[in-house]
Amino acid sequence: MKRYAATIDLNNANSAWTILARWVGRNRRVLDVGCGRGQLGNVLRAQFDCAITGIEINSEYARECAGYDRVIIGSAEDDALLARIGESFDVIVCGDVLEHLREPEIPLRAFHDLLAPNGRLLISVPNVAHFRIRWMLLRGHWDYTPEGIMDATHLRWFTRASLRALVARCCWRADACDFTVSPNLGRWLHRAPALKKWLPPTWFAAQFLLNLSPEK
Repeated sequence: MKRYAATIDLNNANSAWTILARWVGRNRRVLDVGCGRGQLGNVLRAQFDCAITGIEINSEYARECAGYDRVIIGSAEDDALLARIGESFDVIVCGDVLEHLREPEIPLRAFHDLLAPNGRLLISVPNVAHFRIRWMLLRGHWDYTPEGIMDATHLRWFTRASLRALVARCCWRADACDFTVSPNLGRWLHRAPALKKWLPPTWFAAQFLLNLSPEK
């Protein structure tokens, strides 16, 4: 699965990585699913004093996660691999991963057995109902791009409603939600952050983020 090689700026409030890092908090045992080259985990170790285990299907990317406590090479859809991890975690982060999976229900159900008491699952996914995608469809197009919402490596597509339905089927409850917007709009929100609450997320969200706990 793909993890973009971007640096993480914790001062950028319109970054999914910033939101996820703040939700993780300090001194947590973290499972970073689809950890890529370790961008998020390295920040969590260096600035939040977290212990990081990663799962990454790309062995070349996994070798770049030298700062992690442990990296497991394999697919997040391999329930046998998940069952063999043998640890529990305070936080599981699944950032921009579910859209790359054929069966995201597999890890979403397996994560229940990997959470410590009072643990949380954090996820982010692109919003296929963004107004630019709607406009593209109205013009009769479905054009892939190298990255972003229409990334050519995406296998699944989510709206806010379909994402909530998916996590509910897998027995997760959303305790908090947030969204990011396009970089251009994000620059305006940086100047006037209060405007964000007036934006309809289903139209303007580039990514949706959920902070989940197991359904009792």
